[in-house]
Amino acid sequence: MKKKKISKSIIVIVVILIIASTFILIENLISKKEVEANSTYYTGFVSRVQKLDDTLAKTSEIESNREIEQMFDVYTSIILVNDRLTLLKENTKSFPDINVLINDFLIFRDEYGYLVKDQLEGNRADSDVHIKVVKQIKLFLNSLPKEYEHSKEFSDQFSAAADHIKPLLHLNF
Repeated sequence: MKKKKISKSIIVIVVILIIASTFILIENLISKKEVEANSTYYTGFVSRVQKLDDTLAKTSEIESNREIEQMFDVYTSIILVNDRLTLLKENTKSFPDINVLINDFLIFRDEYGYLVKDQLEGNRADSDVHIKVVKQIKLFLNSLPKEYEHSKEFSDQFSAAADHIKPLLHLNF
């Protein structure tokens, strides 16, 4: 009788361990897929910011008679960064301060849009504003973490990078 009781206890413990390990395995797979999705969308976002930075660099190099085209290219790149931020928000979980950054980029897009409108109306673009935009986007890009990690350090670094967009929220004043 004692052996049967021990055998039943061992069977119950083994079943509980199997159930627990299956649950842990499933959780790990879900977590791994979530990290992969976050990483993929984050990489796309960083790539789009890099293209914005490249576009800004090109606008500094080309002759000034194509200034409106250059500004429009930058404006288009800003819109595409906004799109990437929206994709990042909609397709990832637990991304730090994404709503604030989306809002800041929307304001920046609008502010830059007013500069493009002024340029279309014949007003000369302010080179100091252009320098400020180039500088802040470069700071933002260089401060962004290179790869996504599910960690506090990543969140802190991402938030610190996002603060570099704040000075671009009032370009027209």
